Amino acid sequence: MSSLPRPEDAYTQEFVLYMSNGDLFSTTMAEIDFMRQYGVRIAINWATQIGATIILLLVLLLLTRREKRSSSIFIMNAFCLVLNAIRSILQSVWLTTPFYHPYAIVASDFSRVTNADRAITVASNTIMLMLVIGIMVSLSLQVWVVCITAKPLQKLVIMGVTSLVALVAIGYRFAVTVVSNKQTMKDANMTPYSSLVTDMNISFAVAVWIYCLIFTFKLGYALLQRKRLRMTQFGPMQIIFIMGCQTMVVPAIFTSLNFYDRVPELASQSTTVICIFLPLSAIWAGLVASDTSVGSKGPDAHQRLFKDEFYRSSSTGTNPYADRSHLTNTTFGSGKDREVTAHSHYHHTKDSTDNGIYMQKEWHVEAGEPSDASRQV
Repeated sequence: MSSLPRPEDAYTQEFVLYMSNGDLFSTTMAEIDFMRQYGVRIAINWATQIGATIILLLVLLLLTRREKRSSSIFIMNAFCLVLNAIRSILQSVWLTTPFYHPYAIVASDFSRVTNADRAITVASNTIMLMLVIGIMVSLSLQVWVVCITAKPLQKLVIMGVTSLVALVAIGYRFAVTVVSNKQTMKDANMTPYSSLVTDMNISFAVAVWIYCLIFTFKLGYALLQRKRLRMTQFGPMQIIFIMGCQTMVVPAIFTSLNFYDRVPELASQSTTVICIFLPLSAIWAGLVASDTSVGSKGPDAHQRLFKDEFYRSSSTGTNPYADRSHLTNTTFGSGKDREVTAHSHYHHTKDSTDNGIYMQKEWHVEAGEPSDASRQV
């Protein structure tokens, strides 16, 4: 065993290990510590995506009326949420495979990786491709709905441009998926294809931004027209506009983190944020559309919306007719990366994320006279 000089800092000291063929190689405690911290960070990141996705999926299923569950938008939104949950679970499982064993990483020795371990990575990459396709289809459906009243030529141009950018983004994702799966089966990394992965991230961010820009512009213009007509009620159009702006800005911020070395694992949140925002806007808009009592005028209308929903039951629970009102109930709602790892020399640590791990009732108040006893709640 070769002797090493006494380190100045014991926490970053170098030590010697044997390779499988008997040769010696050295590594440092700093590398082991980086691997430890990185594993914890991506585990937390993927776990939060699993929880957020499953909760939103349950909310979507519970708050969507039965007749709306056959709509194409609801189906695509639910489909994207299911795929996103499966993708995040598979990525979390990757941390338990030999790909992330400390010795395998520092020695670049993946001889104990089985085909089942590689299948986890391949499945994650493939599901990510399907998820991107689902997101683009869902965005296309929403843009089509917003532009339904546009002139035929205008509608053709808008749908043509959005479809083109969507196909470009899907094409890049398909290319990266194929290459990363091939590299996974060879236990190789994606370093030679880093420019392709960068182009994929940029094309996806631009596609989402263009989609959201179009339907927020259309809705914003419609809201200005309504304001000129003194139609200032806070309703579904305002809600979709707000969520459209968020869907345009927030995922772009997360995608830009691909190029920031300190928190690269947060980049995969961009697809999760999109999967959550799309059905969330439909649920919120469906709430207002089906409950006329919470749609009101004024600058604080959105605050009164939530106040009416969450505090109404306490004011009417003791005497349902105290204010000459009665309770009715209805169902409501309507259907709706690669996470670049830190720049290090690690083999599968660097390539292990996203496209890359190679891997109600609604209670509302209606004004009027109390009904007979058979209809009282």
